[in-house]
Amino acid sequence: MSIVVDLADLGQALARHPTAYLLLSADERPHVGEVEVTLRDGVVVVSTPGRTAQRVAPERPAVTLLLPPGEAEGYSLIVDGQAALVDGELHVTPTHAVLHRRPRADSPPSATGCGNDCQPLS
Repeated sequence: MSIVVDLADLGQALARHPTAYLLLSADERPHVGEVEVTLRDGVVVVSTPGRTAQRVAPERPAVTLLLPPGEAEGYSLIVDGQAALVDGELHVTPTHAVLHRRPRADSPPSATGCGNDCQPLS
């Protein structure tokens, strides 16, 4: 289980994560590609999606963005959403986001009991 976060805070969270990976379902297995993302009017924009993303997203729009932490003990940002190609860009409308990392010895207990160290974006 993860903690559902307020998507209004997504822009600030994206700014704290220098790298993003787009995960989508392609040819019966996951496809992962490093992408650059920005937030525009509540939509996460991938300005230059790869060939596989351009080919697959219209048929299978459910995608995930994984943004690893910028520091060793930081949290990964995971954003689920629905993708659409718009004028050569991939627009991902977020449906769920969480800050996540495996539990540490000093991690506080999860409010949801998920067994991981999940935090809201704020």
